Amino acid sequence: MFERVLEGIRDLFPGSAGTIPLHAPWFDTADEEAVMACVRSSFVSSVGEGILAFEQELAEYTGAGRAVAVVNGTAALHAALVLNGVGPGDLVITQAFTFIATCNAITYTGARPVFIDVDPDTFGLSPRALERWLERECRQEGGGCVHVRTGARVRACIPMHTFGHVAHIEEIITRCRERGIAVIEDAAEALGSTRGGRHAGTFAPIGTLSFNGNKIVTCGGGGALLFEDPELADRA
Repeated sequence: MFERVLEGIRDLFPGSAGTIPLHAPWFDTADEEAVMACVRSSFVSSVGEGILAFEQELAEYTGAGRAVAVVNGTAALHAALVLNGVGPGDLVITQAFTFIATCNAITYTGARPVFIDVDPDTFGLSPRALERWLERECRQEGGGCVHVRTGARVRACIPMHTFGHVAHIEEIITRCRERGIAVIEDAAEALGSTRGGRHAGTFAPIGTLSFNGNKIVTCGGGGALLFEDPELADRA
């Protein structure tokens, strides 16, 4: 299985010889000047003109209704789960191939992750595997989805856009909406990726981004939520 995954990754990057770097951050003098301007302003935490400008540009670039910056990608996922009412005893679907932050955010709420297989073409959550699990393991009750064996409510689903490749997100959202399951996009690795001209992180009502050292754009740390509804962003 591991060798098949490696071959799949190599196929996604034709012409690459040897090791494909997970991340290779690049900084120039403009970045250095921006950091020093922030330090001199004394606004070096969660407020300031830099953060407001960053949120606005992020929303404009992705086409989101609003963007809200947070301390990291895990915090963004945690906030998105809380905004969707996820709490102790709930189940949250995610994919078996993801970074631990996805699962950490789920457990922070007291919920438990359910791992579903990924598609070999995107390494994102497989809509077919998702459908099979929902059909075999769950029932509809009170306008929502309930896990038959445990009686737990399946409250949310977090697909992740792996290595910048957008998952089959429309199919995932359709299957979840039919069952009253909220979808949160983990687009931590996919800033700038699009499907049909639409940015990753903007298909679902809430998407999340990360700006850790190994991401598309890095601030050393940091994260953000992308919102379809500006009023929901105010609650974040």
